[in-house]
Amino acid sequence: MCQTSLKHAIGYGDKPEMDGRLVPDSDWLIKNCTIHLEIQRKFMIDRIYDYMIRNRMIEEGGCILAAVSGGADSMCLLEILRELRTRAGFQLRVLHVHHGLRESAEGDLAYVAGYCAAAGIHFEAVRVDAAGYAAEAGMSVEEAARHLRYEALESAAERWDHEKSQLSGSAECPNSENSLQSSCAPCRIAVAHHLEDQAETVLFNLVRGSRLKGLRGMLPVNGRIIRPLLECSREEIEGYLRERGITWREDETNEDVRYARNLLRREVMPLLEKINAGAAQHIATAAEEAAETEEFLKNETDRAMMACRESQEIREPQEIRESQEIRESQEIREAKEINCQNSEIPMTPIVISIPRLLKELPLISRRVVYEVIAETAGRKKDLRDVHVQDVLKLAQKNGNGKLDVFAGVRVEKVYDKLIFFGAAQTAPEKNLSGTDRPISAASRRWPMYAGEYSCRVFDFDGNMASVSRKQYTKWFDYDKIGAFPSFRTREEGDRITLDESGRSKSIARYMIDAKIPAELRSRIVLPAAGREILWIPAGLTGSAETTRPSDSGRISASYMVSSRTRRILEINWEPAAGQPGSNRDIEQQTAGSRRPEAAGRGQAAGQP
Repeated sequence: MCQTSLKHAIGYGDKPEMDGRLVPDSDWLIKNCTIHLEIQRKFMIDRIYDYMIRNRMIEEGGCILAAVSGGADSMCLLEILRELRTRAGFQLRVLHVHHGLRESAEGDLAYVAGYCAAAGIHFEAVRVDAAGYAAEAGMSVEEAARHLRYEALESAAERWDHEKSQLSGSAECPNSENSLQSSCAPCRIAVAHHLEDQAETVLFNLVRGSRLKGLRGMLPVNGRIIRPLLECSREEIEGYLRERGITWREDETNEDVRYARNLLRREVMPLLEKINAGAAQHIATAAEEAAETEEFLKNETDRAMMACRESQEIREPQEIRESQEIRESQEIREAKEINCQNSEIPMTPIVISIPRLLKELPLISRRVVYEVIAETAGRKKDLRDVHVQDVLKLAQKNGNGKLDVFAGVRVEKVYDKLIFFGAAQTAPEKNLSGTDRPISAASRRWPMYAGEYSCRVFDFDGNMASVSRKQYTKWFDYDKIGAFPSFRTREEGDRITLDESGRSKSIARYMIDAKIPAELRSRIVLPAAGREILWIPAGLTGSAETTRPSDSGRISASYMVSSRTRRILEINWEPAAGQPGSNRDIEQQTAGSRRPEAAGRGQAAGQP
């Protein structure tokens, strides 16, 4: 920009000079400073809008639920979204979560509620007991607060989705993360993480021992969650609010360096910025490249997994079947009898070809083993590189061998194969007589094997008096589900709808509230339709001979039978059936004009 243009841009114009200097009067200075601030404000809004479009965070006719605590970051997020909602054509609501940890939190709630009322924005507040939940679940208060906050956000978003589906007159709305071409697209949840938060997250993951995936930091879009401010600095955010005359609330616990995040923010990051003022930006840029690299490696890992993974049909030489390994192959055959999809803990062992595994680059081999252990265990938490290395050492050793790895996962090497057994595939306990018995026969128990269920589908005449009232036989509207359910253990994000208003609860929280023992929660097999759990059967108490329900259990309100139901999915839990060694599997039958007999053993069971 030339000198003359620069003078005009900052407000000096052609004012007379004094001692060779341009001297603006106060009116001119105020006017042009105001213009300058307005240009900055519009530039920031445009930059965030462009970022949201590039990352497909919004669409016309969509809806965004903003998580607003009252702090500077979330108030900036709210103000930006308020500015953009007309321009981008989306609906906006606000949810405030009161964690019950600070006296000043009441002021935070009142401030956000007042701001939304003045701005004409739908506001909702949810109160949770983070300290109580932390003590009950055995986690830090910080982790408990985060868990409850996102649970509340997810529940509110689901209720909004339910409202939209009711208004549209459609029982079903697209629920894919990429389904953004319709007004029925899932509600997005906007959170206010910014540039420094991203840098702190990467450092936190790095120092606690994260893999490359953790070095990605936070993604701009992760399921429902969107982060519009991820490219904005804290300085920009606070400057924007000051220019707009918007105040914010301060959380005094943010100064407490006993929390790891606060220690990074208050002490570590300032030291790094003394080395390079752009440290946060450089770390965030590295996180973007790590995300791209992880995506590439994920594709390579998927390719290698396909190459290394074998059918569960394990065909061994005759001499092996006559040796000690015959017991191992029998376990595999017994597990195969359970015909059930399970994306968390497989109902059949996973078999990996050792020659193909070791042919891959070491990095890819490690990633394949990591993913197989995680799939077999049903979780990744506490899975470490040492577990992966132990499995690779077993693969490279001479002869056959066994290894207890992680979270109940057992790996057996049989010649040139690694066979991964999960906790749900282990043999049932033995009593003193040596006979099989259910887990903890003197205590409560739940379904641990898919084979304990039987299912069938048949036509329904709309007579609600005929609906099954049996404790362990439940009916569902098959056409609402749209597909035969899977039978699996819980996964992160699983929920169950509690009532017709769409109110729901996470399965993790439900199991805690139901006082299901922690060691059993990841082993209970449940019927599921996507992320919705259809039924959590009541636990049993008493002896193996005289069992009785210990509670009423719960079925999903989303798929309950009504007089308009045309086809019924009947699910029956038979606690005595389906354990390893049983020949029963789950069959799916659909009925046309006639009603078929029940599938599997106990054919008369559950018939209304």
